[in-house]
This record gives sequence, structure tokens and C-alpha cells, in this order.
Amino acid sequence: MASILDVLNTNLGKQLINKASKETGESNNNVASVLGMVLPLILGNFKNKIQEGHEEALTEMLEEAPDPFKFMQVFPDKETTELVDCGNDYGEIILGENFSAITNTISESCLIEENSVKKITAISIPVVVAILSIQKKKENLTNNDIEFLIDNALGNSSKYNNSFLETILDTEDDPNIIPKASEMILGKENKKDSILKGYTGGK
Repeated sequence: MASILDVLNTNLGKQLINKASKETGESNNNVASVLGMVLPLILGNFKNKIQEGHEEALTEMLEEAPDPFKFMQVFPDKETTELVDCGNDYGEIILGENFSAITNTISESCLIEENSVKKITAISIPVVVAILSIQKKKENLTNNDIEFLIDNALGNSSKYNNSFLETILDTEDDPNIIPKASEMILGKENKKDSILKGYTGGK
């Protein structure tokens, strides 16, 4: 069963890690550690906000994401500052009051400067939004189905596995460094409970 963490094993994930590393000065390993914690949290909080009655604002975010297919394709060339600004705007809606608590906890857990964690988080949020936006369009989903899409990306469902894998593997870069979908799933490590579990509100 695929999940958002499989992104880290794709070209897109490598580009995300490299961009965040250059922006923060943190090693690729440190960035990957932060992303491993923060990507599921972004999705978990997105789902929470929908359940709290903010569905209209969040689905509008997905609907108005500027040409998400193009966004994914040109990701390596986008200015990091643009991604950070976009991520901070989206973060205010998706993470809200949890933003500081999440970055502080990750900072202490990974022994990484909190400002670096904030930038890594901000850079990754537009990528998560783009993935959801692309999938929503591919599956022709209604707003009522967004939670199921998120469950799939969290690894709690396999209903939209195919479109998810197609989305995160859809890149025009060198295909030789993209692992096969089966290798990604079979090689995935078992998940461990996180000290951040409470922030996602998930069960």
C-alpha cells in the first residue's frame, strides 16, 4: 500500500530534499528526517480541517492550485522563495495554530534548528497540495471524496493507489533513478508510532 512517504523515493522527493537542503543548509539526511515526519502531518491536519467545517476553503485551494500538472513538471526550476511564501500561506490554513507546535516538536526530536524545520515544512506544503489537486482531477472526485483521497495518501486505504503512484512518479526527469512502484511498496519500512500523532488528530 502506497503512502505520501513514498514520494521521498522518487525524483520529485529527491528534488524536494535538495531544494530544502540548499535553502536551510541542513544535510539531505536531516531534511529527509523532517519530511518523514511532516508530510503525514500536513495530510492529517488537512483532513482535520475538513472535518472541522473548513471544507470549502480547502477544496477551493485544490481547485485553484495554478495548473498543478505544470507545477509538478517545473518544480526543480521554481524559486524556493516562491515555494516558501506559498507554503506559509497554505500552512496558515492547513496547520493553523498547530504550525508552531509541530515545528517545535520536530525540531527538538530531530535536533534541527526550528527555523530550518519551518522552511522545510513550508516548502513541502505546496507539493502535497499539488499532489492532491492532480489526483482529484485524475479521479474526477467531488469535494465529498477528498477525505478518502487523504486516507489513501496516508496509507490507510488503497482505493486510489494507482493514480497516486502515477502522480508522484510523473516526471520528465531521468527515469533511471525512479524506483518501480512495486519496489517502493515492497521495500517500505514498517511505520512507527510518532510523538506527533496527537497533532494530526488521526486514529
